[in-house]
Amino acid sequence: MASSVDKHPTITFFGRVSWGNAIDWLVTLCAGAIIMLTAVKLGGVRPDTQVALLPLYSLLLVLHGLWLAIDCDSPKRLSHIPAWFLPALLWILCSVLWLSPVKWLGWHEMIYATQAFIMLWVLSNNLRTRAHLWVLIIMSLAPASIAVFNGFYQFFQEPSSIVDAMTHYPLALSAQFLGRATGIFADPNSLAAFILILLPLLLIAAAVKRLPAMLRIFCLYIAVMLMVVGSLTQAFWAAIIAVILLAIVPWFCFRRFKTKMLYSSLGGVGSILVFVALSLFYPALREDLKQASSAEGVGVRIVLWKEALSMVASNPITGVGAGAYAVSFQQSPRVSLADSPSTPHNDYLLVLSQLGLFGALLFAIPSLCVFFKSLKTLNNEAYAVKLRDSGGTTMPPRRFFLALGLSGLIAFGLCMLMTFVFYVPALTLYGVVMFAILIKISFNRRLKISEHGLLRLAYFFLLAGFAWSFYVFSSHKLQASALELRARQQLDHLVEMQAHVSGNAKLLDDIIVLFQDALVADDQNVDAWIGLSSAICQKYFRDPAIFEQFGARAVDCATRAVKLSPEYWMTWAQLGVANSFYGEAEAAEVALAKAVELAPNSSNGHYYYAAFLGADGRRRAEALSSVRKALEINPQNSAARRLEQKLLIF
Repeated sequence: MASSVDKHPTITFFGRVSWGNAIDWLVTLCAGAIIMLTAVKLGGVRPDTQVALLPLYSLLLVLHGLWLAIDCDSPKRLSHIPAWFLPALLWILCSVLWLSPVKWLGWHEMIYATQAFIMLWVLSNNLRTRAHLWVLIIMSLAPASIAVFNGFYQFFQEPSSIVDAMTHYPLALSAQFLGRATGIFADPNSLAAFILILLPLLLIAAAVKRLPAMLRIFCLYIAVMLMVVGSLTQAFWAAIIAVILLAIVPWFCFRRFKTKMLYSSLGGVGSILVFVALSLFYPALREDLKQASSAEGVGVRIVLWKEALSMVASNPITGVGAGAYAVSFQQSPRVSLADSPSTPHNDYLLVLSQLGLFGALLFAIPSLCVFFKSLKTLNNEAYAVKLRDSGGTTMPPRRFFLALGLSGLIAFGLCMLMTFVFYVPALTLYGVVMFAILIKISFNRRLKISEHGLLRLAYFFLLAGFAWSFYVFSSHKLQASALELRARQQLDHLVEMQAHVSGNAKLLDDIIVLFQDALVADDQNVDAWIGLSSAICQKYFRDPAIFEQFGARAVDCATRAVKLSPEYWMTWAQLGVANSFYGEAEAAEVALAKAVELAPNSSNGHYYYAAFLGADGRRRAEALSSVRKALEINPQNSAARRLEQKLLIF
């Protein structure tokens, strides 16, 4: 039996028999595990998922440092391209420290941006062979199979059952998503973006002569399945982008202009005809099309985009601050919506509104440089080379990977126009993978690392120290947000069910403990201070006579929130509510009036003020005026509707 180890100390597919190559494989597997786990856990949108994944990011950095310390390549060089994004990271940090009115939310964006940078740095410098890259691509494609299965099951069976099985906490999908496929995510828009990002890769792999025939057929099959599931998301904007992508992909696959035009026309026109046929024979899709063209559908994006542009006009250089779009929208004097958005559904406008023109340029310039350099490299590459053992031809590997990276990045960029890619960490990581492929193929490594053992060891310890510091700092911030989110959801459910009034009193005490644990992890989390104050106020309904001993603490928590974020309307609103329960009517009115001043178009802000005024029979007219303003802004505000009826009766 022949040995698999040849005279050049290499193993088939594995590569060189060396410690450096073994560590490189561990880096590949660790990076792939991060991408897969982030994707299957609702795209990593919840902070508790990110807390669980933080050790893997630290391990990835440590393995990268270890690889640099022990690999025997000489000379060893690193890519300088990821360093182009360091000024953008520093700008986000400055925005969090000095510009953002919601620093605790800004830290989340800083953490997520740092995770993306870590992934980009490691992928650009490790994965030295095509075998490593293929393994990473295969691992990245693996969640697509789960997405396809879940998409079909959710559409034809129960939309939330599979998603619930993938989490350790109860999850209720929004009513507007019922009947639409959500796959491995919690909303159909993220699933549609996920499919669109992967679709060009599979189509190119199926169309060009590079892989074996059976693999090409399999890639085409998976691509068709993804397109079917994409139609089940019923996302109108995704259908438009799919038509564009199907018209673009042939330009990466074929040499002759006529062939490109033929398949581009077939792809674009054919997809339009399929979409029209589906809309004719599928009533749900027709309804979705009607909704998409209404103010509640795609039309709402126009409102969000206009408001984002207004934020840019008000703060063109610095923006409103990292993480501050949602709060700025809530406090806008120009517009209001029943459901306050956390993103404008356009990541270009999100970056512009939060980081300003300066921050947007720091991201755009290096990104465009890499894109156009890769496009130039692609044009200089041969379309096909002859095979040695047969008379056929195949697409050379450099052109093949460049086609995958460029087409995937184009799909990523188009999705950024219509949805919230950056707020779904898994989608961001897929964009990083495409970007890293372009860097690896199009640019030479210029950062030379000293061959001296002590310097390499110092580099390893530097990376290990940064990995540990990043883990400790980020885990505190994210753990606080995870606990606060869990406590807030439980408190909302408790209040809705009135369980704290007539049920088990321990439920409210457990929620208070959760808020306290969140503040132990991060005492700068304003949402946790607001939540703790709100939870303590609910003790009033147990026994108003003994609430005085709790009221002072509720006021103190709300006061801490105001000191940490004096420009956030919710801090003042909660301070007013706490003072109202505590019996400090004058202080309560001042705080609630300040909340309405900061957020003049907030339905809840006017409701809180109306509820306070309604307690005084002499101010019933003022209370009615305020509650009607709340209902004018949001007719679906059930609490305001009940208050209006109560004021009209009494």
